[in-house]
Amino acid sequence: MSCLIPENLRNPKKVHENRLPTRAYYYDQDIFESLNGPWAFALFDAPLDAPDAKNLDWETAKKWSTISVPSHWELQEDWKYGKPIYTNVQYPIPIDIPNPPTVNPTGVYARTFELDSKSIESFEHRLRFEGVDNCYELYVNGQYVGFNKGSRNGAEFDIQKYVSEGENLVVVKVFKWSDSTYIEDQDQWWLSGIYRDVSLLKLPKKAHIEDVRVTTTFVDSQYQDAELSVKVDVQGSSYDHINFTLYEPEDGSKVYDASSLLNEENGNTTFSTKEFISFSTKKNEETAFKINVKAPEHWTAENPTLYKYQLDLIGSDGSVIQSIKHHVGFRQVELKDGNITVNGKDILFRGVNRHDHHPRFGRAVPLDFVVRDLILMKKFNINAVRNSHYPNHPKVYDLFDKLGFWVIDEADLETHGVQEPFNRHTNLEAEYPDTKNKLYDVNAHYLSDNPEYEVAYLDRASQLVLRDVNHPSIIIWSLGNEACYGRNHKAMYKLIKQLDPTRLVHYEGDLNALSADIFSFMYPTFEIMERWRKNHTDENGKFEKPLILCEYGHAMGNGPGSLKEYQELFYKEKFYQGGFIWEWANHGIEFEDVSTADGKLHKAYAYGGDFKEEVHDGVFIMDGLCNSEHNPTPGLVEYKKVIEPVHIKIAHGSVTITNKHDFITTDHLLFIDKDTGKTIDVPSLKPEESVTIPSDTTYVVAVLKDDAGVLKAGHEIAWGQAELPLKVPDFVTETAEKAAKINDGKRYVSVESSGLHFILDKLLGKIESLKVKGKEISSKFEGSSITFWRPPTNNDEPRDFKNWKKYNIDLMKQNIHGVSVEKGSNGSLAVVTVNSRISPVVFYYGFETVQKYTIFANKINLNTSMKLTGEYQPPDFPRVGYEFWLGDSYESFEWLGRGPGESYPDKKESQRFGLYDSKDVEEFVYDYPQENGNHTDTHFLNIKFEGAGKLSIFQKEKPFNFKISDEYGVDEAAHACDVKRYGRHYLRLDHAIHGVGSEACGPDVLDQYRLKAQDFNFEFDLAFE
Repeated sequence: MSCLIPENLRNPKKVHENRLPTRAYYYDQDIFESLNGPWAFALFDAPLDAPDAKNLDWETAKKWSTISVPSHWELQEDWKYGKPIYTNVQYPIPIDIPNPPTVNPTGVYARTFELDSKSIESFEHRLRFEGVDNCYELYVNGQYVGFNKGSRNGAEFDIQKYVSEGENLVVVKVFKWSDSTYIEDQDQWWLSGIYRDVSLLKLPKKAHIEDVRVTTTFVDSQYQDAELSVKVDVQGSSYDHINFTLYEPEDGSKVYDASSLLNEENGNTTFSTKEFISFSTKKNEETAFKINVKAPEHWTAENPTLYKYQLDLIGSDGSVIQSIKHHVGFRQVELKDGNITVNGKDILFRGVNRHDHHPRFGRAVPLDFVVRDLILMKKFNINAVRNSHYPNHPKVYDLFDKLGFWVIDEADLETHGVQEPFNRHTNLEAEYPDTKNKLYDVNAHYLSDNPEYEVAYLDRASQLVLRDVNHPSIIIWSLGNEACYGRNHKAMYKLIKQLDPTRLVHYEGDLNALSADIFSFMYPTFEIMERWRKNHTDENGKFEKPLILCEYGHAMGNGPGSLKEYQELFYKEKFYQGGFIWEWANHGIEFEDVSTADGKLHKAYAYGGDFKEEVHDGVFIMDGLCNSEHNPTPGLVEYKKVIEPVHIKIAHGSVTITNKHDFITTDHLLFIDKDTGKTIDVPSLKPEESVTIPSDTTYVVAVLKDDAGVLKAGHEIAWGQAELPLKVPDFVTETAEKAAKINDGKRYVSVESSGLHFILDKLLGKIESLKVKGKEISSKFEGSSITFWRPPTNNDEPRDFKNWKKYNIDLMKQNIHGVSVEKGSNGSLAVVTVNSRISPVVFYYGFETVQKYTIFANKINLNTSMKLTGEYQPPDFPRVGYEFWLGDSYESFEWLGRGPGESYPDKKESQRFGLYDSKDVEEFVYDYPQENGNHTDTHFLNIKFEGAGKLSIFQKEKPFNFKISDEYGVDEAAHACDVKRYGRHYLRLDHAIHGVGSEACGPDVLDQYRLKAQDFNFEFDLAFE
């Protein structure tokens, strides 16, 4: 019986055919000729249906449609070649390891390139592919060249014997699924095709430099003098010798902009020569030599000093046959006294996980978009990147080197989908970091402990190391992500240590770090972290390996909360060396959606299910510190503040400044007193040094003195503010000159004076209308006047939202027991008291509530007392406060408190105290609609009305929370365009609000930030001017 699945696609031991050995990447425009651009393209249902590439001619192929390379075929116009699929952990195909589906979309690409006789005579020709998803066969001029698997790894093929003078036809047959699909189950869109660069390489035929390995080692314990080791592999025999030139270093704070980063050619330099060596080699063999370098400047992420070098292959006539120009950074990575060290010093990761993503191009990310990402990271104090969960385009690593990032470079490996059947069968909802090995152990045999896949695992390990080995920014190799733990990981670790003993190895799936140099957790609670630390630290505080959080602070929607607490723990215990927020950006794909708000087409960002996938993981792909356009969310603003490398504390007439950098002093910074605009004289502080300076200032910022890297002089690195005492308006309550007109009617109570008209609905117990000088200031909002609900966040969904819905907190009703009105005293016009019980449908619990409106000529004092009674109470509430309509004459608002962005009890460190005007504040819109726009720690709120003065709101005893908006239907909205607008604004005035946490994938809201079920007593003044 013949098999309908080609053998190449179901044999995990066959990872390639005729692919050349992986070598260190370098780009030379004299060697690389781009084959990017339009290719002929046709898509077939399965390999069986695809044409025989050996018999395909250009006349036939050029009649097909065209597709741009690089790109994904699922992202073409009108989705004509199929649609994307999003899954996080589950496979979108039946699990039939190692077999892919028989129906296996197969894309056939074709194009031509020209070669003249001189090129044929002078060069060896290769085709290089930087990334093709999932696997492919290559044909040139009707002849089979080779085959490759590994979607995020590059491949080179020797095509010299297949090319000819004139037009040459290239055909690439790409398969969507194969046996390697099962080990590429990363949390992202399933997208296919040639999505990274394709190049024709022309290497000098007489001889060429095939590979280079450059390594630095410090030769003394003080890390002063170094040894530079260079290994060179030359292919061919028609050459005389090699010259190696090392140039004086560039300044680690060299100024770049996006253009110079993209266009600077490695190696081009006007710097003087530091070292020069000329040597001969045996033909067609690897040669190694070493150079002693006195006191080189160190490369670190804080001061990324690079030395450019040039390798010249010299012919017998003295001519240069080939040159390689690149750079090297002098740095040494070690595990010392249990800590990750660089150049002998501990480091702390302030990192992010970064996937390849573009909202219109998927993983076919233009390099300028990557540059934009990295510049933004530097602006937001980020010093480390984990390449999750695969190697990046090779050109990206030069950017890491130049800008200064600690990089974890990760193998293209994840098998999460083998766990999902077990999770469902056992009703396992969460994977806890210190016990997940039990989950891994029962599923590892499918792939990671399966000897049939060992070759594939080792191939991904070797390709990772051999391509990227010359980049100083890479300090850790990672064996992949969430792929259980088994024999194949052990083999990967052994191989990587053989290929590169100079770096550390990471793998979170190896809980006990048997095949890793570092303990690594994802999304742990603080209790789990501390338990692990204590269990791995002796009585003297010593430990063998540190713990990093390779993923934490799940940045999904409105969050993450409690970043401050994580950072404080990192600083407190040396056992922890920081972590990497999950993740850098949302993965939304731009599409047009019919809005449920107006029935019209609008631009939106798709997530799982938007393309009607049979299997998907919904909105879980929207979990970034940036939105789908890679613009900062409030979460990124919060992260920048929490990870500041300089701490500024202001209290009791002094300013304390602490340097939290790992290597550099504070000499590059200016400290400015924002109260006076003057510079504060701060001595040079080494890492971890502090100074306390007498000062009455309330606000200090640290900014760059000069341009450095991609950051401009004046760029703010850190700031500190004094904790301000509660400040309420200096408001004079007017005494009524004459009695108000009070009407205690059957349905309504009204209080009317010369400037104020107050009407309360006795049946509903809330303000029907409030007018000042004839202008309506407020009126009743839907639901109870006292409200508890907020639209759920992504982080509410796993537990809190379900609890709140279970206890019907969204269905709280106010049952009025009585309303009384009394004539005022002590200057007031009247006192209206509402006695009620506020409780949900179905349940016994509720609040015995007394609302007392004390009405003055220019102010209403609203005192609220709520006693919780009844059985079966919820543990906590989303919020508690009031909601009112603002009148038609509403114009804008200003407030004194935290701003200008949103803030919540556990996500507010980044918001500064100040006086803010709504006209100057841009509202942030989440890709996936949810609770937003709250302002904590508000001292007072002024609401301005056209032609009617303003309404000032404050509490005399404590700050409060508020939100002003016109949005509604947020709970039901699937995309931002679905959010409905009232056409007028409402005020949400809160006594307290629940934190946001990061429970979408991680710990829930910490106890101190939960709005627990309790009695509530609070008082607001609503004053009119």
